[in-house]
Amino acid sequence: MKIAITSNGNNLDSEVSPVFARCPYFFVADLEKGDIKEISTIENPTKNERGAGISAAQFIGNKNVDALISDAVGPNAFNLFKQIGIKMYKLQSGTVKDNLKLFTENKLDEITSSGFGGSMAGGRGPGRREGMGGGRQI
Repeated sequence: MKIAITSNGNNLDSEVSPVFARCPYFFVADLEKGDIKEISTIENPTKNERGAGISAAQFIGNKNVDALISDAVGPNAFNLFKQIGIKMYKLQSGTVKDNLKLFTENKLDEITSSGFGGSMAGGRGPGRREGMGGGRQI
């Protein structure tokens, strides 16, 4: 089983990233019977793109992963993952290594709806502000 994890750094002791599309790194781990068979670190090529959610979801989908461990997955990425059959799991604060262990122990909750502002994200997504309506300003 291949698992992708959002990370703030490029080693197993790095803190996980609470965001999906704009995380600095992705870890892709190939697990076999709970053991790491192979692992790679990939700098996120989509983090600065407009429409990063879809781009990042396509990038991860092309890595043939079975599951993603992240926190805030926006609606476009969430829907794409659902369409291509990638399950999403809610990360816990800590390191990449911690979250891989929790995953192998079935201790991570599955993400069943899209959105921002999960347990670690603490926000409403990039660029969104309270009280900013679509109305005309004078």
